[in-house]
Amino acid sequence: MQLVIDYDLLKGWKPIVVTTFLFELIFLSIVYLHPENMDWIRSKDFSMLNLIRFVFLDQILIECISVAIIFTLIRQYANRLKLFQVQLTIRDLIWYEIKFLPLLLISFFIFAPFTLTVRYLFHYWPNLSTQIYFEEYFYSPSLYMNYLFPVLIIGYSIINVNLIRLYNKQLSLTTKNLNKAQQENSSFKTRLKAFDESGELLLEVEGIKWIERKDRKTYAHTTNEEYRLKESISELAHKLNPDQFIQINRSTIINLQALLNYSFWENDKYIVRLKDSDKEFVMSRMRLKKIKEQLLS
Repeated sequence: MQLVIDYDLLKGWKPIVVTTFLFELIFLSIVYLHPENMDWIRSKDFSMLNLIRFVFLDQILIECISVAIIFTLIRQYANRLKLFQVQLTIRDLIWYEIKFLPLLLISFFIFAPFTLTVRYLFHYWPNLSTQIYFEEYFYSPSLYMNYLFPVLIIGYSIINVNLIRLYNKQLSLTTKNLNKAQQENSSFKTRLKAFDESGELLLEVEGIKWIERKDRKTYAHTTNEEYRLKESISELAHKLNPDQFIQINRSTIINLQALLNYSFWENDKYIVRLKDSDKEFVMSRMRLKKIKEQLLS
């Protein structure tokens, strides 16, 4: 099964805010609620106001910049590499995700100047210091390592959430189409009331090879038998599944599964032949075109 991929989930502000909010809460809970790091609660500077300011402004709001840039980079990178489909096998899914690794490894160098500059201004405005900025808020190996794990988690989380979203969407659409097809097929006749020399019976349409109108009566033909039907050809054309039965002229309907071949005859007309039968029918070019469309679909 092949999954068609779009990156619409990575657009808009809601996914950015939700992703940042969830990740930051989990990350901060792991770090600051660890027993070895609980001294901040007993600090003289601790207050609920400072806590809210730190969590929602210093962390979540500012890191939304990082997440927004990461999402934009993923979309542009996928467009550049044309990563719009993937086979749903373990090997292809792993290879699909590996392709994003180089981007995530270098994304720090793209979003850091924006995120870290905003954080620096938030911390030190208006008492700005070039020395502090370049020592603590500019590129450095320690800052890169601090961001590397979060970037990988955020990047691969949104990539996989997007895959799951698209898989569920495609599965739902496929199920909907199948249900629609089943409902449509259920409206077509699977049995017809028929008559033979012995009396009345229900004839399975699967066994019918062709139906023809002759002597003002309608007859259904199976491999070995002929049965009379009550309906006209036009009535049967509406009652039988058009994916299986097709009207080739005013007086004949054939079962496409019984079709052997067709060939040009004359004056834009063709001869139709059926399997295991010496019966031949004439049809127009327009009817042939419709049969070809049915067979190709």
